[in-house]
Amino acid sequence: MLYKNSLLLVDDEKSIRDTLKILFEDAGYDVYLAENGVAAISIVESHLIDVVVTDLRMPQMDGIELMHQAMAIDKNIQVIFITAYADIKSAVHAMKAGAFDYVQKSFTSDEILIVVEKAIEKRRLIEENTRLKRQINDTSNHSGIIGKSPKIQMIFTLIDRIANTKATVLLTGESGVGKEVFARLIHNKSDRKDESFVVINCGAIPDTLIESELFGFEKGSFTGADKQKIGKFEQAERGTILLDEVGELPLNVQVKFLRVLQERQLDRIGATESKKINVRIIAATNKDLMKETALGNFREDLFYRLNVIHIHIPPLRERREDIPLMADHFMMEYNIEYGKNITMIDMDALDFLISHAWRGNVRELKNVIERAIAIADISDETLTMDHLNAYLNMENSNDISQDAITLKDYEKIVILNTLKKVNHNKSKAADLLGIKRQTLYKKIKEYSIDE
Repeated sequence: MLYKNSLLLVDDEKSIRDTLKILFEDAGYDVYLAENGVAAISIVESHLIDVVVTDLRMPQMDGIELMHQAMAIDKNIQVIFITAYADIKSAVHAMKAGAFDYVQKSFTSDEILIVVEKAIEKRRLIEENTRLKRQINDTSNHSGIIGKSPKIQMIFTLIDRIANTKATVLLTGESGVGKEVFARLIHNKSDRKDESFVVINCGAIPDTLIESELFGFEKGSFTGADKQKIGKFEQAERGTILLDEVGELPLNVQVKFLRVLQERQLDRIGATESKKINVRIIAATNKDLMKETALGNFREDLFYRLNVIHIHIPPLRERREDIPLMADHFMMEYNIEYGKNITMIDMDALDFLISHAWRGNVRELKNVIERAIAIADISDETLTMDHLNAYLNMENSNDISQDAITLKDYEKIVILNTLKKVNHNKSKAADLLGIKRQTLYKKIKEYSIDE
């Protein structure tokens, strides 16, 4: 399971909240508390809540209004009312309006635990039904993410649930699994989809510049600051910011980032006043942040602030049933880019793709398919091991590491070998490569190939 079942207990009497908290925590639930409806809605907006257990009569906002607002945020949230005998008629009316059930204030521990368990089961069935329908009808309508495996389908379900909340999301997974693509999916499914999606790679910016990149600076705040700079957080205003490789943040910047998470305001370098921001924050890392915390490289309080919704993206080797779908998708994509017409993958090539280790995950698979399509003959209709052997040769070579060679390097090698094969007859070479002569001349110049 990607998360523990969570409850929100809403009652203006502290003794009731505290008693129920102990009961449900002992039963294995994550428990959140609110003393009124306004506070409850704030929690529903920023956390993943399965069931709301609420008093029917409360000041500021009654239980029925709370239910309507909570369901507007999460249509599958289950609501259970605690009601006095005199309010049973109102509780029945609330059930007709969408509440799951009600219990009288004289309830026993077993009674309320059973009702909540049934509410959890109802929500689970609704989401499972939605997941199965999606699997049957559409495996690719997720911002280019391809997957029918149970692990990916569960992630889709979770993203559907949390997309419109304000909850901070932590994406973890090995390099190449597509964490940025999943972050973009969360953004595209949210009510912020028409606003900016800003990405910053925390590991690609020198420590001396990361603070100004994130928070910006005022004119004259330091030597060389000849004009004001807007940081990434402000660029993402009303939208979403992805902090990729968040585990690389220096400790001094982690402190300032923690304040942004806690108070939703920041200080530009050299500013005299703080600035409020409205930004959805998603962080991504291929590091074990718990381990980094234990080593003193990452602040514990920041980790727990980031880890509100944790989504782990599985490596490709743990969802091999998705590989044929993904390979076919990339094949069609690169057919268009390279003007090829490969429509099938033969069994030997498919067996290789499914059984390969894929240390580079989706990124590696995508690169392999691109190389295969790039070198295919214009008349080829089936992708075979002959197209993949070039990659295998590179992977097994002692001279060229997989990470050291790029597609351009490989394209240059292919052009050189083709020119040698036809004694540098450019017309024949262009025909063999399946490209126009003008394109070949351009490539020869680009790669400084001796004629």
